[in-house]
Amino acid sequence: MNNTSKIFLTGLLVGFSCTIAAEATPDSAETDESVAELASIIVVGQRPETAEMVEVVDPVLEGRLATLDDLFRGTPGVILEPVFSGIDHPRFSVRGSGLQRGTQPAGRGIELRLDGLPMTYADTSFDFVEWIDPLLFDDVVVLRGGRGSLEGAAALGGVVDFNGRSGAGPLTGLARAEIGSFDYRRSQAAIAGGGSGIGDTSGFASITYFEQDGFREHNEQQATRGYARIEHIFSDALTGHISMLWNDSELELPGPQNLAQIESGSEASQPNNVFGDWRRFSERARIAGGFSYEANDHQLDVDLGYMQNDVEFRRRDVQVEDNEDWSLAARYRQALNATSNWGINLIYQHNDRNQRQFFNGGGTPPTFSGARGQLWADNDLQATRLTLQGVFDIDLNPQWNLNLAAGWDTHERDIEDNFATRDARPVAELDQDYDGFNGLAFLRYAITDEFSLFSGISHVIEPPTYDVLLINISGMPGPNNALLNGDNPRRPITRDLKEQSATTLEIGGRGRLGPVALDLTLYRAWLDNEIVSTTNAVTQNVTSVGNADDTERWGVEAAANMVVANDWIQAGDQLRFGLDWTWTEASFDNDVTFGNNQLPIVVEHTIEGRLNYRNGGFSTEVFVTHVPDGGFADYANTLQADGYTTLGARMSYDTGRWLVFLEGRNITDEKYVSTVIGARNNLNGNDNAIFAPGEPAAFTLGLQVSL
Repeated sequence: MNNTSKIFLTGLLVGFSCTIAAEATPDSAETDESVAELASIIVVGQRPETAEMVEVVDPVLEGRLATLDDLFRGTPGVILEPVFSGIDHPRFSVRGSGLQRGTQPAGRGIELRLDGLPMTYADTSFDFVEWIDPLLFDDVVVLRGGRGSLEGAAALGGVVDFNGRSGAGPLTGLARAEIGSFDYRRSQAAIAGGGSGIGDTSGFASITYFEQDGFREHNEQQATRGYARIEHIFSDALTGHISMLWNDSELELPGPQNLAQIESGSEASQPNNVFGDWRRFSERARIAGGFSYEANDHQLDVDLGYMQNDVEFRRRDVQVEDNEDWSLAARYRQALNATSNWGINLIYQHNDRNQRQFFNGGGTPPTFSGARGQLWADNDLQATRLTLQGVFDIDLNPQWNLNLAAGWDTHERDIEDNFATRDARPVAELDQDYDGFNGLAFLRYAITDEFSLFSGISHVIEPPTYDVLLINISGMPGPNNALLNGDNPRRPITRDLKEQSATTLEIGGRGRLGPVALDLTLYRAWLDNEIVSTTNAVTQNVTSVGNADDTERWGVEAAANMVVANDWIQAGDQLRFGLDWTWTEASFDNDVTFGNNQLPIVVEHTIEGRLNYRNGGFSTEVFVTHVPDGGFADYANTLQADGYTTLGARMSYDTGRWLVFLEGRNITDEKYVSTVIGARNNLNGNDNAIFAPGEPAAFTLGLQVSL
């Protein structure tokens, strides 16, 4: 985009944020029930009230449903790029947040929640996503970017809240199985039931299993996950609930490839990853409970959670983590009148982590063994987060609605060193506080009963996470155990980083325009102190990290859905078309070294389309993903992945009790880069093992039965 266009759009954003349009008379035409609807917005528990701010993602049970990519396919604004396929290491980002993440697999930039409580650690990182099984959720609520301020987010990318299934209704059971390419196997067993009256208890419980050999060497994965939720209705005003989550996973790590390998369809992994047996083990357990009270124009929701996560991450070194994380979320609302309310949000979290580093064998490629070698680092890390904010939801008149949120975030980071220190191996400790203002003003104008325009401005801060505050120096191997005791030993060091912040202006519209269900947002974000890093993708070691002065985002999040034809082939059938577009231009702003270069990793455009035919229980769909250009691999913008187009199709039949489907992904077997694993400063255009290959042609057969 040229500067003239940017100046024009900036003026448009500023003007729109001040005044939307002259008032229009609501359309009194009757609703055409055959027109495609946007996802329903249901306000429950800790969900935000303004429909225009949220995106509700419903799991698609009529196809493969195992990964985050499966769940969020076709969700504008959500960047989901698989790294080692399956459930491992996806790059999960909203509006270009957290792209230069630190030591993998830690992610940042999005606040992940389960039933309203944070699943990110108190340092705002998520480590990682093996616990997310799409089969366990009713739906997922996405508050993109600064919209997350309405629910107290401390992340530039906003909030992604997974809503676990509940069980009110007749006693039912469910069984599901999927098999497919690359020895993919998946199964689920679930039970639900219970009353919905005063004094009644209801529940849902499910366990799932996932396994695949993968399409590359050293790429096996397996995970077992369970979730249960029990709800009890004490009175008309008071309900209580308790939930439990558990997962256990083991994933092999094949490592990056270069462009030549990907173009040739190579299945090779990095040699060191094989004989060093690089893999990741994770076991997580969480228990959470709370209550909701609503009476006399007052509503109070309180939830408390405890999570324990044990991780062993074996690569060049063996990183062993023991995590304990406490979280408290409270939400109070009081009605001002029949259509307006005010409230308070409170979020508190505390994390304790013991993080130890061992050599993989002897700690260098010739000596890798896959077993723990000598201990070379031992740190205790603590993080505390407190968010307190006030919110207002005000109907100014039948057409105008205003949402306001203003709050203060306080974050503490403490790192202690338990390892013996000396001049060549100084202490790695840190004690730092971060705080700042988070806020949002969001104005909606209803042109008709079915379509609204909106404009918003927000400010969000996000503190540094553990993985960028504590990084490792590789050290020099040599005789007499020099890597541990020499003049340049392997050692951790701390980095003094500032909190990053984003001020975002956005405009858009949502609802039905004639036959089209439309969701459109245009945003412009100014970022200060964005955390950027360089990573050796082969060793998966962060080589540098710091704060950029000024960076920026331009973006579009658009979705359009419509019914193309009714009674097309025979009475009662329907043909639907959908198109989604995510544009994310992330760049420096007059940086001393990199000028206005694009930030690496993120692709600028992702376009997804689908054509669906449905007749009763029969459904068939064709879907396509088009990425015009891949992401850059360096900040100097000298090496870039090519764009790609993939084609998929699915066919299903659902009797209400039985569901069977057959699905194909990338059926043309396109060779493409799914993501850039880590960025470097300047590769001078030279091909480099820094990319992840996309999944080849893959087919899945699934069967689900309700009992």
